Amino acid sequence: MTAAHTRRVVLTGIVLLLALGTSGCLTLQPTVAGPSDSAVFDDVSTSEPWSSGHVTTTVTLSEAATTDKGVTKLTVVDASGDSYDTALLDSGQTTTTMFFPTNQTSTLLATNTVNGTVVEKRPVTASGNKLI
Repeated sequence: MTAAHTRRVVLTGIVLLLALGTSGCLTLQPTVAGPSDSAVFDDVSTSEPWSSGHVTTTVTLSEAATTDKGVTKLTVVDASGDSYDTALLDSGQTTTTMFFPTNQTSTLLATNTVNGTVVEKRPVTASGNKLI
């Protein structure tokens, strides 16, 4: 490996660490916990080895969520009460991808936008090994 190549690798690593450090935080092995005992949500999971600022999750809904229960929208509300992510759902849809802020407990809201009701709300905690 030449000196120029080594220098580029080191500089690229420094730039990457600075970008991750200023964009929020770097979390290794992120996990999500919740919801349980739900008529709307079957599972919230992640398969990411690391995350920066948020955890990308797969939200799995019950078969009845978007049909019998009438859920048309999911919203992640962070610990400060602000809307963090939303997903619009089609009838019969049972999975969607959503973002949760790392290292805090958020609220996952399932709403029916046709009649304006909250069908269900559950806490979801996204955590991991925070490095930066």
